[in-house]
Amino acid sequence: MERGEYDALIARAGSGNTAAAIDLLQAMRTHKIRQPELVVLHGGRLLNNSPGKLGNDLWTVLEQVFLAAVDLGFEEWRDYCLKQLTKKFPSSVRVERLKGIQQESLEKWAEAKKIYEKILADKPEDTFTRKRLIAMLKQRGKIVEAIEAINTYLETFSTDAEVWHELAELYIEAGSLQRAVFCFEELVVSNPRSLYNVLSYAELLYSTGDIELSRKYFSLAAYLDGNNLRALWGLLAANMALQEKDKTSEKMVQLHTFTIERLKTAYAGVGPQGKLALSLLGTGLS
Repeated sequence: MERGEYDALIARAGSGNTAAAIDLLQAMRTHKIRQPELVVLHGGRLLNNSPGKLGNDLWTVLEQVFLAAVDLGFEEWRDYCLKQLTKKFPSSVRVERLKGIQQESLEKWAEAKKIYEKILADKPEDTFTRKRLIAMLKQRGKIVEAIEAINTYLETFSTDAEVWHELAELYIEAGSLQRAVFCFEELVVSNPRSLYNVLSYAELLYSTGDIELSRKYFSLAAYLDGNNLRALWGLLAANMALQEKDKTSEKMVQLHTFTIERLKTAYAGVGPQGKLALSLLGTGLS
């Protein structure tokens, strides 16, 4: 969804248009847009004034508002939504997970863990519940335990890119950059056209001293998006670090010149910051 289209939908929903509010909540679910204040505002209004117009989406919206209310600490909406869902689906594993999330929001960690472990005893393949246990460790600041739990998780669910990314972030937080490099290597293999994955991998390689390999991935990032300043500055930094080694290579000298020219083009006519960048590019960096 384009940004302008999304903003227009918010504006229509804000005017009190019920159909627009329903469409907005649907769009947020579809595109995984996390703005809990909008969910509670418009979802709450629908649940109060027009629940019948939601049709079968009523239960989905109740869950959506529940999760948003947990994020915002709105206890009344949290408890109301969970009560309605429990009444409708008394034996639902999905609702049991929501009960665990409610206990987390109350910082009743032991109760939440008990709920999740009961679910896993019956459904050990339930990845969402396993992730909730990991999330609890993070919330409590138990980073080492969270890393151990994620590594255990990945022994069984090794293709879960979301969890590889989570592990990389934890390793970066803990200062273990070499291990974070390995995680992003897995992410690049799983999605080699993700600009975020490629750039993050390149930057970690640069930070750990593997300049030549980092240059290859900065080059790939620049290929994926020729106007990406983060990729171009990274490529320039790698070129400069390898300048002495590259001075006899015409190809690498051309790459260095090309990078500077792309940066100059990007900063042309963009105001004072652009002038500063251009002055740097026109002096020692070239």
